[in-house]
Amino acid sequence: METTMTGINALQWAKEISKLPDGCFTIAFFPYSKQKGEASERLAVREGCTFRTQLPEERFSIDGENFFLFNDGNGDPKMCYRILIRYMGFPQDGYKLHKIDWL
Repeated sequence: METTMTGINALQWAKEISKLPDGCFTIAFFPYSKQKGEASERLAVREGCTFRTQLPEERFSIDGENFFLFNDGNGDPKMCYRILIRYMGFPQDGYKLHKIDWL
């Protein structure tokens, strides 16, 4: 059975888990291409992620609250549109992916 959680709760969990030693999460989202002006049809899945804050050199042309900022499993800074996040997994249940409900 698929479990669902609200987007706000999922993002809060990700932030809190990232504060723990070795705390990380899995995220699945549709990447958005600014050049094409559309989201990909394929989900991108990143494991071993941690929440991050905005880097000094990052400037957003729209409100930064629209983005979710994270480091991937390799420690590389990544970001995605919050609304395009579809699944997140957390360590307490073996990183089972939970469907994210944004409505």
